[in-house]
Amino acid sequence: MSERYDIYFSGQITNGQQPDQVKQNISRISGTHGAALERLFAGQPVRIKRGVDQDTAVKYRVAFRNAGALLEIRPAPQAPAGETQKQPSDTLTLLPPRSGSLADCAPTVIPATLPDISNMTLSPVGAAIDDSMPPPLLQIDTADLTLAPPDSGSLEGYAKPLEAAPLPDISGLKLVIPKQTDRLLVQFPDSK
Repeated sequence: MSERYDIYFSGQITNGQQPDQVKQNISRISGTHGAALERLFAGQPVRIKRGVDQDTAVKYRVAFRNAGALLEIRPAPQAPAGETQKQPSDTLTLLPPRSGSLADCAPTVIPATLPDISNMTLSPVGAAIDDSMPPPLLQIDTADLTLAPPDSGSLEGYAKPLEAAPLPDISGLKLVIPKQTDRLLVQFPDSK
């Protein structure tokens, strides 16, 4: 049998979290409300799960951490003297609450190789970046154009008329009202 753990919560929240929001989050994930929820945040350790395996304990810790709360995971008491318990080959060692770091859990980041920029140079300040010739200016005759005074005129004469969509042919449909029912059935010409 693998080592088992008990999970305790004493109302500790992570830095920067609002207590009311954390209470709502814990209530949502644990289904605890009212006096039972207040008892969780009373400051005394309350066991919320007993005898779970390592994976389950880690899942609880992550869920509570995402909700803004801190859990304490303790090794579960050993079985009574009459029962034998097999020790796991790799024993989990727990640190005291609020100590340690999660840096060892971070994925290893392999930096990308930098490109060779040894042949690049910077232009002096104010230098033109694009040396290509600009396109020739168009000569547009605007002598016949006039400008209307502000808030005058309308664009209604330029609006495109909208054509109404054609109605589908429904002449082949029959309405059938069956006896002893309040439902209305529609029969299509090809149906029987």
